[in-house]
Amino acid sequence: MIRTVHRRNWRGRTLRLAVVAFLGVVAMLVAASPASAHPVLLFSDPALDGAVPDSPGSVNLVFNEPVVSTDRAVAITDSSGSAVPTSPPRTEKGGAVLTASVTQKLEPGIYQVQWEATGVDGHGARGEYRFAVGTVITGDQTASTSQPTDWSAAGLRWLLLAGFAVAFGGLVGERITSRAGRRHAGLPSVCSWAQLGALLGLFAATAAAARLALRAESISVLWESAAGRVVLAHALGFGVALLLLALRRPSYALLPLLVVALAEGVGSHSEIELPVVGGLLTAVHLVAAGIWVGALLHVARAAVKWRATRAAVQWALLRYAQIATISFVVIVVTGLTMALLLVPLPALTGTGYGRALLVKLAAVVAVVGMALAARRALRSERLGRATRTARFEAVTLVVVLGATSVLVSTPTPGAFSAPPPPPPTGVAVPAGGLAGQVGVNLVASEGQVVVRLTTPSDGNEYDVSEAPDYTLSAQLQSATGTQEPVEFRACGEGCFVAALDWADGDNVLNLRATASGWRGGNVAALVPWPAEPAEDLLERTLRVLDDFDQVTIYEAVTSDGEAGLPQPSPATLSMAEFLEGEPYSAGVAPIAARSTADSGATKLLMGFPSAGTYVEVTLDGLGRISQEVLAAPSHSISRRFFYKDD
Repeated sequence: MIRTVHRRNWRGRTLRLAVVAFLGVVAMLVAASPASAHPVLLFSDPALDGAVPDSPGSVNLVFNEPVVSTDRAVAITDSSGSAVPTSPPRTEKGGAVLTASVTQKLEPGIYQVQWEATGVDGHGARGEYRFAVGTVITGDQTASTSQPTDWSAAGLRWLLLAGFAVAFGGLVGERITSRAGRRHAGLPSVCSWAQLGALLGLFAATAAAARLALRAESISVLWESAAGRVVLAHALGFGVALLLLALRRPSYALLPLLVVALAEGVGSHSEIELPVVGGLLTAVHLVAAGIWVGALLHVARAAVKWRATRAAVQWALLRYAQIATISFVVIVVTGLTMALLLVPLPALTGTGYGRALLVKLAAVVAVVGMALAARRALRSERLGRATRTARFEAVTLVVVLGATSVLVSTPTPGAFSAPPPPPPTGVAVPAGGLAGQVGVNLVASEGQVVVRLTTPSDGNEYDVSEAPDYTLSAQLQSATGTQEPVEFRACGEGCFVAALDWADGDNVLNLRATASGWRGGNVAALVPWPAEPAEDLLERTLRVLDDFDQVTIYEAVTSDGEAGLPQPSPATLSMAEFLEGEPYSAGVAPIAARSTADSGATKLLMGFPSAGTYVEVTLDGLGRISQEVLAAPSHSISRRFFYKDD
């Protein structure tokens, strides 16, 4: 009897202990995973405190678990508090995405989204955020980094080169005809056009000087800049030559004309690529071309005038042919050397400079063919054909001079001479994103904005013909509601700068960017103003993160800014592993500012212009990163952070 009582008491105590243990385990499980019991908003499209360039077709909310949709799941209001009509919300992608279509076009402005969602286990969550709608840019007032030929400069340079050839080459041709006149008495004289050539060159140099001074709005540019000094040397050379020709000193006039050739060499593309040697190559090339063109023009005129004296015509043409052969060899050697310096082979067809060079080469080949035909005619004593061929040769050489002037006035492949942007004044605010496949990185500062465009691959650094041509147009939607176009100027390869007056509050900068070979598009950036200095916020944030060994990150990556919101994927890793791949891991950002969201959360805005990267992190009440947006040249990443203690 006693044994039975003890056995029953033991069983009762065992049962009570088991119940208590079970309840304890349940309690620990519930306490250990509170985050899984409530749906958490990971990402939104349009993004929280973000901007879109056009009215969105829908609002999409991405959660960490499937949610149940209700009629009140998503509500949108404008800045006046009026409701924006939407379709009944629906779920997609297994219930993890809550979507509500916007049934009317949203005008530019700030909008508020209120949402509430219920998890499949019955637990609910709610929240709100804002986004800005900008204006789609259609391409008006587009700035470009591609550098077309300066046709007005090319026209003046053609006159200058033609004047040089007529003057310098004409003097050489005059020596040939003078000797022919001494060998054949009674020949009519052939007046020299050297003075006309020098006058033409002086006019072109004077017009170029005036053009340069007007553009700079200062005459001092003529002696303070390299381009101005080159133009002055041109004018001086032609002026002195004209004076000596008027004084009947043609041999001495060759010396100041050589100064013109040397000045042209100093200002040439070759001088930039290979100082001194490149300039001398250009000068020698110009002298040889001038002799070829100018001497031929003078001798051809003499041949027409002396057509009754076949022996004199034949002698003059043969002597010119000897000089032309030497000039041709010099032109080919110097021309090929400069072409190898300035134009990689792929750039011959892919750049304006290369195409102009091909035109020049084709004209030179045609001239060579005509010269050979004229020489055969001379040997056969068919002087009429030789004279006609010489005329066509002279006309074609004028085309060669035209192509040369275009080459001088066209930037070489990979060259960019636009002045850099002014340095920012005060605290700068970085922003960024993707316009289609084109990376957009901007820096807003007092009175200006600088935008740098990049592509996933800017081409082979050894093949400048692959570098894309960028275009950019923009419109500023200020915090006061006004809209105005933005006038950019190029400031380098893929770089644009514009003067802007930022209004206090949220400014929406709507941009349309394109790059040859890549699909461009529209992107909008929200620029808070005035800027707040970040001070040591980045260092303090990194110190806070050092206290956490592990973090779970939901990440969504896209390489196309207009492709929509991608499906996020979670990953758990150590904080050290995460920070190792971040551009701000060293605690330094070239450009940093802070702003405060409507929710009261602090945002740290960081720009890394040399890498074409922009990072925006949102900090929670404990100073930890809760969200991150990273825009790089080839992709954009959105991240949502969960810590072990959440």
